[in-house]
Amino acid sequence: MRQALTALLARDPRIHLVGDSCDLEQFVNEVTHSAPQVVLLSAEKDCDVVNRQITSLATLPLGPHVIVLNGEQRPDIVLEAFRAGAFGYLPWSASAAELIEAIGMVANGMSYVLPTTAKTLSSALRTPLHSTPAPGGSRLDVLSTRERTVLERIAFGFSGPEVADQLGITVKTVDTYRHRIHEKLGVHHRSDYVRIALEHDLLH
Repeated sequence: MRQALTALLARDPRIHLVGDSCDLEQFVNEVTHSAPQVVLLSAEKDCDVVNRQITSLATLPLGPHVIVLNGEQRPDIVLEAFRAGAFGYLPWSASAAELIEAIGMVANGMSYVLPTTAKTLSSALRTPLHSTPAPGGSRLDVLSTRERTVLERIAFGFSGPEVADQLGITVKTVDTYRHRIHEKLGVHHRSDYVRIALEHDLLH
């Protein structure tokens, strides 16, 4: 499967392959020296092991954005991958076009899941984290317009400096909005931002 995937990606002129490996030590060495923008990581192994690999990659000076490929689409497993630092999550059944689209979006710092995965997550994650909306209302009603915008941008995978640049504000101001969002909704990890965005159908 790895060789077939490598051959597929090598044919796309938009993608520059820097290596592939089934050996963990060799894999880490290749990533450290080649500094790729995106890493495709198979989750055929124990998910805890895979999540530790994701976290380890995120700590590298030029840590790549990780896309997890896995046959398992359970919401808890998907969210744990995002919590570990993944930017994308795809089933092995994803088409070549979907994989190429995911690589492009993740390379630009955006999160990526298939609509089917997003629907599964949205259905399974209806329980609020902390706040309780008023009858007929939305959990996001407690946020200001700017706080909601910041939440959406972070859920899409943009960093604090990128959000600041997009909105014409300082990074410190973005941090202030994130603190307010945390106080109002109880979110902290990027996976929590993705979760909230999925609950409210914000990831288009």
